[in-house]
Amino acid sequence: MMIKIEDLEVWYDSIPVLRDVRLEINRGDFILIIGPNGSGKTTLLKTIANLVKPKKGAVYIDGKESNRYSPRSLSKILSYIDPHLSREMPTTVLELLMTARYPREDLFKIKVDKEFINKINEIAKTLRIEDLLERRLDQVSSGELQRIIIARALLQDPEIFLVDEPTAFLDLKYRFEIMDLLKKINREYMKTMIVTTHDLILAGLYGEKIILLYKGMIRAAGDVEKVLKKDLVKEVYEIDVEEIYVNNRKILIPINMK
Repeated sequence: MMIKIEDLEVWYDSIPVLRDVRLEINRGDFILIIGPNGSGKTTLLKTIANLVKPKKGAVYIDGKESNRYSPRSLSKILSYIDPHLSREMPTTVLELLMTARYPREDLFKIKVDKEFINKINEIAKTLRIEDLLERRLDQVSSGELQRIIIARALLQDPEIFLVDEPTAFLDLKYRFEIMDLLKKINREYMKTMIVTTHDLILAGLYGEKIILLYKGMIRAAGDVEKVLKKDLVKEVYEIDVEEIYVNNRKILIPINMK
């Protein structure tokens, strides 16, 4: 399952948000998209998911333009994971997870069977949310909610995960926990994982392939050594950084503003 993006251009009203974006993403890739606020990270994910229509260019999934898939067919291939799910929804964790079945069944003939319940229990155990299934969403923490949202996407069983800022507003412990979980899903389930983050430390620790967006364009793309360069990060983020190595991985630590 390959994603190819050609000459992508996206505008909001009269303002260009993405320009001249070209990418190829292969099955099983773990991609981190970084960049300051307003650089187009979320827009890029939403365009891949066909939630935003480009003004120019196209997104191809296995050689077929994404806008030629029906919404139902596309939802079987990819899942856009928005971390800002409201905990005020009047539903339990189990009821939310059950909705993962919708893309693969006739909406008027959805049935609950033992096989799917077993799958929920298996994934809930893997993601350590088995004790939360009967709780309402307003009774779980932010870190727990992120695991629940990811569990629902995993139950949907797509080939491609589009994960938008999954560590935003989380404590440090939960940031590492969520990134470890995404990496585990990528490796053990062979899912293509495309994750946005503004966190340079997480980018250094977890990035395999990194895409740096700046003012709606790809400023750099490649491995950690190619993208996480002090001068480049200073230009884009307008901060000074200290370069250190942890377990042979380059980490950039912000030290002060310009």
